[in-house]
Formats: sequence, structure tokens, C-alpha cells
Amino acid sequence: MAADSTNSTTFDNTDVYYSYLQRQIIAGVIGLVCILGIAGNTLVILAVALSRKLRHTTNYFVLNLSLADLLTCLFLPMAVVALLNDVWPLPDFLCIATGAVFVTCLTCSVNCLACVAFNRYILITKPKTLYRRLYTPRRTILAIILVWFVPLSVVIIAASTRYIKLGFDSQFSCCAWVISESDPGFYFVMFSSCCPLQFAVLSWSYGNIFYHVRKHAKAVAHMEGTSGESDTTGSNESRGNPPIQAAPRKQSSKLQIEVTKNLFCVVCVFLICTAPFGISLILGKNGLRLYPIGAALLCCNSCVNPIIYAAKHPQFRLVFKSILLCRFSDIPERVRFC
Repeated sequence: MAADSTNSTTFDNTDVYYSYLQRQIIAGVIGLVCILGIAGNTLVILAVALSRKLRHTTNYFVLNLSLADLLTCLFLPMAVVALLNDVWPLPDFLCIATGAVFVTCLTCSVNCLACVAFNRYILITKPKTLYRRLYTPRRTILAIILVWFVPLSVVIIAASTRYIKLGFDSQFSCCAWVISESDPGFYFVMFSSCCPLQFAVLSWSYGNIFYHVRKHAKAVAHMEGTSGESDTTGSNESRGNPPIQAAPRKQSSKLQIEVTKNLFCVVCVFLICTAPFGISLILGKNGLRLYPIGAALLCCNSCVNPIIYAAKHPQFRLVFKSILLCRFSDIPERVRFC
């Protein structure tokens, strides 16, 4: 049974897509993203489940980011069906659920990235005591609940008050909110509630991290230069222990910076993948041709994060390798379920 929107109004989607071939190509890309995304995000979830070394506050937000991406990927087959049909051929509730999941998970992803950015800011730039005081298990769980609760509430309230209509939009051949039958003010409310604050947190957090790391690097370089001059005076005996004691701390700081660089890459890729879609919505009728590219990139974001972790995150990379090669004994701090 087709969605109600297809019964009441018929749109010509040639002003959105150049041809049916374009829709087929985009459907193929989304299908590939679906396969890669399910495999990759499942791998991330398994990695956190199997290694205690990955079980810390930052990765709990990363885990929820992967859960949001996995949930999106599980509903991508519905997006393929929508793209290849001019009317919705399946039961309406599947299309409505797909639209709700896409909107909720996109907003949840932005929330997770903001939480990760702020977490890294506190961890790297502030004393450990402040970090432990802020990120207690109870507060971390509360933050994770809010990450999901806020976007889900916005969608439920908006849909129940008929500000938006979720279902099949025949103009765009997609399952989301039906643009022609939704209140334009919803887009302002949706994006103002899920974008500006989070992106402000992202920019502020990573900007301060960059400033702190740069300042710290200059200070370390100055200290090493000073200690080098002192070594030539023959005072090594009294200065021998501090560098040895500082070595583990320096190695830990280097690891934290590498992890932060990796997570910053995740943010950059997220912005690249979501910007075209957001611009197409802002442009309205003038951005219709940009919509297919924006939608395809938006879907691609659901599968790229595990690739970034595998390429750049030192801890995830090691656990991924152990899982894929079935060398579970090599997993650091392995969790035994039986």
C-alpha cells in the first residue's frame, strides 16, 4: 500500500533527478554503503565489547555514534526501495519508521560528536581530577540518554503535532519527512535544535585543544633545549631520574593527541558528508539538483567512521586486526564471557 502523499499529490521529480539512471546509480551507492556500514559499525561495537582497553568515556560516545550509524544502515534498504519506485510499494509504517530513524540518528550523531569533542577538551587541557569529577559513570550514562532522548523527542513531538509528515515523498523518491506537506518552520526548529549549539561546541573544543597542544609543544621544545644545555655541564646525575619518570606520561600524552587527531578527522568527514544536504535544504527550490548528491553523501557518512578508526586510531586498529584474523587472544585486555 502506497503512502498517503502519493495518493493525493503527484510530483514530477525530473527537477530533482536528471534521469532514472541517476536514481539507479545512487541506489547502488547506498546499497554498497549499507553493506560496508553494517559490517564496519558492527566491528566497532564488537571491539568495544571484547576489549576492556577500549571501555572508557570517550569510546562510550563513539560506541553510540556507531549504534546510530548501524541503525541508519539497517534502514538503508528502504531508501533503495524508495529511490527505485515512483510510489511506495511496501506498507506505510516501514517508510514512516525509516524517516523517523534517519532524522533521529542524524541528530544523535551530531550530539555524539559534540560530546566526544568536549570530552577530549577536558581530558587534554584540564587536570585529571576535574575530568574524573565531571565524567562519573552516572553522569556519562545521563549524557548518553540525552544524546538519544533530545532528537527522538523532537521528532515525536513534531510528528504528533503535524508540523511534519513522515512517509514517502514522491518528489524526492525518499522516505523522510514529506516536504510538500510539512511546515517549513519545522526545518528551522530542527536544524536550530541540532546544529548550531553542537557545532559551536565542536569548534570551541577542538580550537582550544589545538591551542593547548601547540603551546605545550613549544614548552616541551624549550625544556628539552634547556636540559640539553644542562647536560653539557656534567649535572646528569642529579637530573637522571625525572626524564625516566616523565617518559610514560609523555607517551600517554602522545597517544591522547593521536586519538584526538583521529576523532577530529571523524568530525571533518561528518561535515563534508552533511554540508551538501544541509545546503540543499537551505536553498530550497534552487538546491533541488544538489539534493541527490547531498543525500548520497549523507548516507556515506554511516560507513566511513570505522574506516577512519582502522586507518588512524591506534587502539581500535589493533583490536580490529585481532577480530578479523580471529586471533582473539591478541585482543588487549580481552573480555571473557565464559
